[in-house]
Amino acid sequence: MSWTDAFPYLTDDLISEYEEHATLEERAEFEEWFGIRKVMNRQAGKKHIVSITLFWKHVNADHPDMATPNRTRLLHSRRLGLVKRFDPYESYVEPLLTFGPELTKAHPEVCFRVHLAADLGFLAKDLIAAGYEIRLMKGSSIRYCPGGFWRFLALENRGKLVTVMDSDRIRFAPGEIARTQAMADSGLSLWRVPGYYNSEIRGTVRYRPLLGGHFGAKGGVPVRKWIEAFVWHTLRGTMPNTAEVPGCGQVPIHCTSWPAYGFDEWWQLAIYPMLAARGVLTFVPTDARSQLMPLDIEFASWAHPRSEVVYFSAGGRCC
Repeated sequence: MSWTDAFPYLTDDLISEYEEHATLEERAEFEEWFGIRKVMNRQAGKKHIVSITLFWKHVNADHPDMATPNRTRLLHSRRLGLVKRFDPYESYVEPLLTFGPELTKAHPEVCFRVHLAADLGFLAKDLIAAGYEIRLMKGSSIRYCPGGFWRFLALENRGKLVTVMDSDRIRFAPGEIARTQAMADSGLSLWRVPGYYNSEIRGTVRYRPLLGGHFGAKGGVPVRKWIEAFVWHTLRGTMPNTAEVPGCGQVPIHCTSWPAYGFDEWWQLAIYPMLAARGVLTFVPTDARSQLMPLDIEFASWAHPRSEVVYFSAGGRCC
């Protein structure tokens, strides 16, 4: 069984159907969700981009709307009862401001790019002072999406290397940049750590070949078209969302509801075959256990024979 026999993917036919039948109103909505209003502190000459997203919304579709963010609400969110899980300033903004100056000084060849939600525009000046290029978005996200997708837009940039990160992991940027460079030096176009989750398949398939904030790739792919086509089919109910798991039959795929948390990695699963054809450098932790990872690695090696697997120590011990 091949990967594409087990998992649905975004086919050329699905993309063509979107291009032929999406209405002007639907395209206008996509522009509001994924469009960039303004670029500040542009750093166009740099060949490597570290791409980050910054927005503040509840992550699940059934969560209530939040009050419009401002600096006071952001800085005092816990005291104001606005925190459901992580403090937004302490977890996601402060790391950018703390590590930005030293990272931009140590890596002058890298553009550290933040895709900033429209309603967080008041942070732009602080982020620019820390060395970041700012892409101020037209919208402010709904819940986890569409904001979770903005960091992928950098993959449109032809001729660039792109490292995609979560803002709370920015201190690890030097290692992520090195992985992206190692990928390019190997003649490959994608590196990733599969999201294997070391869990049995119970009710839904959680396996992800790509993690949203933990991979790198060569730019020059039509990412926005892929995003819009995928979301369009999801909203119409025409994107399959079950997997044919060997030995288990048809199983629903985890986190396939727009605009809730995890939907971006479901999209990554659906475009994985197109990225795998360009060559994959896979980093696998030594404690990884997964029924589906062998199928994934076999597919990556078939899709591009020069694809490689590198193991790294994890879980407190090696082998």
